[in-house]
Amino acid sequence: MYFHITQKRVRRNSNTLEVFSLAEDEIKKFDLNAIPLNEVQVNNIFKAFSENHLSGDYQTFQAFIQLKPVSRLKRLVWKDSSYKLPKQVNRQTLLEFLSQILVGFENLENQQMIELTNYYFILKNSEGKELTFSTKNIYDWKNNKSSYLENISALLKKNL
Repeated sequence: MYFHITQKRVRRNSNTLEVFSLAEDEIKKFDLNAIPLNEVQVNNIFKAFSENHLSGDYQTFQAFIQLKPVSRLKRLVWKDSSYKLPKQVNRQTLLEFLSQILVGFENLENQQMIELTNYYFILKNSEGKELTFSTKNIYDWKNNKSSYLENISALLKKNL
C-alpha cells in the first residue's frame, strides 16, 4: 500500500511549521470502511457528538462517514477537552471515535492514523489554539482502558 503525501507550510507566530497531509484522491487508498449507517443514524450520531465532542457542518460529517474528500477549511473541529487538563483536547477520545466508526482504523500504521485524522479533523482547545497529533497520543490510546473511552462507545451505540 502506497500513499502520496503533499507538503504544506503554515506560518504561525513567525515560526515555520511543516504540515503533511493526504492529497484528496489518496484517501481512497486507505483500507477503511465506515460502519453501515442509514441517514437517520448519521444524523443522530452527529447531533449526539456535536453537544460536547465536535463542531462543524453536517455535510462535512457525512463526507467523513462516507470517506469522501473534504476541504481543509471545512474540517470538523474536535473540541472534547481532557478531564485532567481542560485546556487540552482529548485526542484519545477522537481516536476511540474513529476506531468505532471506521472498520480497519486500528490496523493502520500510526502515521496513517495521524494523516487520516488531520485530513478530517482539527484539534482546537477551549482558547481556540490548534493542537497537533503525535504517535505518542496513539500509543497512549492503544494502551488506555479508561471509562471515558467506553463512554464514547456507549454514546455511539446509543445513537445507532
